Amino acid sequence: MEEFEKALEEMESLIGTVKSAVLGSVSSKGDPLSSYAPVYVDAERRCHVYISSMAKHTSQIRRSGKASVMLIEDESVAENLFARKRLTIDCEAKVLERDSEVWLEGIAAMEERHGEIMSSLKSYVDFDLFQLNPIEGRLVLGFGRSYEVFGPGLKEIDYVGGGGHRAK
Repeated sequence: MEEFEKALEEMESLIGTVKSAVLGSVSSKGDPLSSYAPVYVDAERRCHVYISSMAKHTSQIRRSGKASVMLIEDESVAENLFARKRLTIDCEAKVLERDSEVWLEGIAAMEERHGEIMSSLKSYVDFDLFQLNPIEGRLVLGFGRSYEVFGPGLKEIDYVGGGGHRAK
């Protein structure tokens, strides 16, 4: 199997395994913030997060219209903590209008992915469903196995750098 095909298959496996994402956002002063949220990733690699308006990252993502999403392999199954499999995606963010068709589809997918808790949370009016649309990303599958992913649905792939790691 070609290296790129194998990498894309491993990316699919990672996406199918993780249930939460690390979110990166930036304040109006340019200060970074890391947080996390349960996530659903659709076939087009759009990440859906249902987050409280009380959370700091919500106002930052709403204001900037941008977010970074990292899907990362669980520590307990990683072969090496220095090279955990991960996909980091630069995204444009938009809030889905409550009770719209796309909101209902997103909430249904979140319910299927995350279970009973979403039955309660979906009625909380201080929560918003964000759709984080991918621009480009970086897939790391281990030492010397880093790729840029891009294009519609992040289905195009290329090597990062090309020189690999070098020792002194």
